[in-house]
Amino acid sequence: MDKVIAFEWGAVVPEVILAVTAIAALLVAAFSGAGARAGWAVRAFSAFGILAAMFAEYFFGASAAGGPLPFGGTLNFAPSFSYFVMLCGLLSIAMTPRLEKRAGEFCAIMLICAAALSVFVRAQNLMLAFVALECATVCLYILVAWGRERASSLEAAVRYLIAGGASGAILLLGIAFLYGAGFSYGVSLLNIANLGVGVSSPLMWTGLVFVFAGLFFKMSAFPFQFWAPGVYQGAPSAVSAFLSVASKGAGAVFCVKICACLASFTADMVYLNDKLVLAFSAVAALTIIVGNLGGITQTNAKRLMGFSGIANAGYLLVLAAAVLRLGMPDLCELTLYFYLVSYMFANYGVFCALGGFAEDMQSSIGLGDFRGMLRKDAPSALALVTNLSSLAGIPPTAGFFGKLLLLLVAWYAELYWLMGVVIFGSVVSIYYYFSWIRAAVDSSEKGDAQFKISDLRATTLVALSAGSLFLGTVLFYFTTL
Repeated sequence: MDKVIAFEWGAVVPEVILAVTAIAALLVAAFSGAGARAGWAVRAFSAFGILAAMFAEYFFGASAAGGPLPFGGTLNFAPSFSYFVMLCGLLSIAMTPRLEKRAGEFCAIMLICAAALSVFVRAQNLMLAFVALECATVCLYILVAWGRERASSLEAAVRYLIAGGASGAILLLGIAFLYGAGFSYGVSLLNIANLGVGVSSPLMWTGLVFVFAGLFFKMSAFPFQFWAPGVYQGAPSAVSAFLSVASKGAGAVFCVKICACLASFTADMVYLNDKLVLAFSAVAALTIIVGNLGGITQTNAKRLMGFSGIANAGYLLVLAAAVLRLGMPDLCELTLYFYLVSYMFANYGVFCALGGFAEDMQSSIGLGDFRGMLRKDAPSALALVTNLSSLAGIPPTAGFFGKLLLLLVAWYAELYWLMGVVIFGSVVSIYYYFSWIRAAVDSSEKGDAQFKISDLRATTLVALSAGSLFLGTVLFYFTTL
């Protein structure tokens, strides 16, 4: 007799709250009319929904974590990433420009995307993960094309549509090969914990190659990184930030989760495990090198952030390679989320500063446009310098300690040559980040573009830089490793 799946709806209360808030945001926008006041009302309502989902995650997640996995074992509990992706959605809504006409649609799509990414990371079933990821990707297609009146936004949307469609097809093809490897059926079909069943099957390894290729597309890792700079340049700043942090973070966490499962199945097969570690290490090294060397030549600020995102995808893959060798000890999990949070603070801070320029020039902002920023808006300039320093890994910011933890994990995994690549990439990145910092603090020459940041965006920018310094100088020292 087939096993009956119990639908434990309490396990998905945060995602349900986000979905209901998305529908309600459309209604609020419909009955609020037009104008700035209506846009503020929709954004405030959406922010309240995200905060409510965070509280629900705390109360319902804590009560259900000790029991069996919900929905027949197809979902697990990942409260850390749920908080992370919801905070990303909250920041993207807070840093958006005035949305008098389409505030409801923007907030609703952002909420649905956050909920889908949360389900994707929690999924223990690869088909469920695929459906959730494609739901989030469709939302991102729309968000990237949000400034459709600009040619650069439409070009970015088409570029991302092609790359996203190809990555989705590759991921689904990989899952199809895993079907053929002879996994169990019913509610356990393609359960991640069953990946070791077909460890000796060529179909299984072929499928895994395609699955990881699809995830590398989402993370903008080598050799599938080509779409990132152009998409980041053309998309609105709030969307670029969400794409570079939340979407990349989801791909990284899911990739690490699969690597942890593979590590447990190949622990007794040293030769096979070494080959897996070498493959991931090679991809990580090439991603770091391509991202950092590509960033050197950039003068466009958003394209530079695109190459920075590629490099950071490589750093996250270093952690995935270490997990293949070590499994998933507490230090690896701490490093993963500490790095993601520090990257979130720094990346959102930089994109928040980019939003201080006019909407029609977002895709053409150059580093020279930041000249004289310290004289025009000292708090925003200092906050931007802090966030860029965090991305470069300069102490005492959180980014420095994130890379330090990453090197520590790589040391324990005996990935010594990969540690050298990480250090090399970090040193190279100092060049282009400090070119940007030098432009921001240079008062001898005033930039041609007008920089005028709203009070909400300025507050968000300062809070993000303060959070980065707080993590780096206080929280890190009081965390028991």
